[in-house]
Amino acid sequence: MWLCFFCCLLMVYALGSWLPQLMRSAGYSLGSSLSFLLALNFGGMFGAIAGGRLADRFGLPQVVIAYFLLGAICISLLGLNGPMPILYLLIFVAGAGTTGTQILLYASVADFYDLSVRSTGLGWASGMGRVGAIVGPMLGGVLLAAQLPMTLNFVAFAIPGLVSVLATLVFMLSRRQLANRENYALAA
Repeated sequence: MWLCFFCCLLMVYALGSWLPQLMRSAGYSLGSSLSFLLALNFGGMFGAIAGGRLADRFGLPQVVIAYFLLGAICISLLGLNGPMPILYLLIFVAGAGTTGTQILLYASVADFYDLSVRSTGLGWASGMGRVGAIVGPMLGGVLLAAQLPMTLNFVAFAIPGLVSVLATLVFMLSRRQLANRENYALAA
């Protein structure tokens, strides 16, 4: 889960820092570029609320995986210069898949750790996330300095989301194995 915190905050801060500049370099006006940032943040807000409701129904790890995957797909599609309504929708969903997912990760970590160490575990996970928050804007600067095509910049921003999907799958499967062992030990 620490890796998920790192990757998620890397994406949040990379997009938050560089989305307007990337969109301006793609030919959009300053006003449009800043409104994309607004859509990203609204997506995060609505994504967190909807994610909580979905997690109650389908389970927290499944929703985290779906959000990371949707976010990564939408971020990678941002470099394709589609029509404005499609771009706003992609950015809105990317906000849900980044900022919205970060809120869900706090609940995941709180659910994982026992009450006696929960605050320490959450503090460590948050600390790892803050390292990602430092790396994210630096990654954006390196990508812009490399003058890569727009599509590759957004694909690079999406890769941490895919890493988080894999990390959450490993986390979910290891939790299931542990629960199965405990149930087997209780039955024996």
